[in-house]
Amino acid sequence: MASVDVAFARVALKRKLAYKSTWLFSVLFGGWALLAGLAVWSHLIGDGEVGGFDWPSMKAYLIIGFLTTTLAWAGAEWDMANRILDGLVAIDLTKPVDFQRARAAEYIGGMLASVPAAVLGTVIAVAVFKPAGPASPLAAVLTAVSVLFIFPLAFCISYLAVLCCFATQRFLGIQWAKDSMVAFFSGMMIPIALMPAWLQVTAWAMPFVHFTTTPASIYLGRVDTAGALGLIAAEAAWTVGLWVLARLIWRQLVKKVTIHGG
Repeated sequence: MASVDVAFARVALKRKLAYKSTWLFSVLFGGWALLAGLAVWSHLIGDGEVGGFDWPSMKAYLIIGFLTTTLAWAGAEWDMANRILDGLVAIDLTKPVDFQRARAAEYIGGMLASVPAAVLGTVIAVAVFKPAGPASPLAAVLTAVSVLFIFPLAFCISYLAVLCCFATQRFLGIQWAKDSMVAFFSGMMIPIALMPAWLQVTAWAMPFVHFTTTPASIYLGRVDTAGALGLIAAEAAWTVGLWVLARLIWRQLVKKVTIHGG
């Protein structure tokens, strides 16, 4: 099955690379958002600090947010949604391939297409804006590990959103809602540390926080080594839990597809 997964990922990667303008636009859009964030926070922080962030650490936070945002929104979720909306899922059920694993391979393959541009954009941003460096070499390594977990976690969240298409027969509104929740509760829009206490608790009780706040917190040393490992463990646990939840939901949904589709 591993070879099949790789094949699905490779096809999705080639498909993404074939439409260079689409993913290049997404990276450029993220770059403009980064520049806007830098301009706003430069004015707000000045020579002081806000929420424990001075200007160099805020620059690092925003650049990490640019990297993780580019990766998190690079998956081919519309390809998954269209398979359900167009009825192709009925054909998928006749194939000896696990639907969820196949979609995961395609999704992550699509995300991989954004890696070169995301890394290049991050390197340029670091060279130009000179943010704070990692708290330690170990913090840098653990930050990289937490970023890697974004790939399966992003798939699980997007896949669960796509499964809603069975009930709604639409995906655009679901996508907007999902993207808004990720942007806000991950800390992409505003650092979690600046939110009211009750909202911080709510954010940390969701998986979205691991898209930006977790890698940034580890990188900047806002948590110690034990705390960093705990955040990565939580990220892994969310990934496994959402994967299992998606399989349980799929088992119920596929019964309806079988009944109505023959």
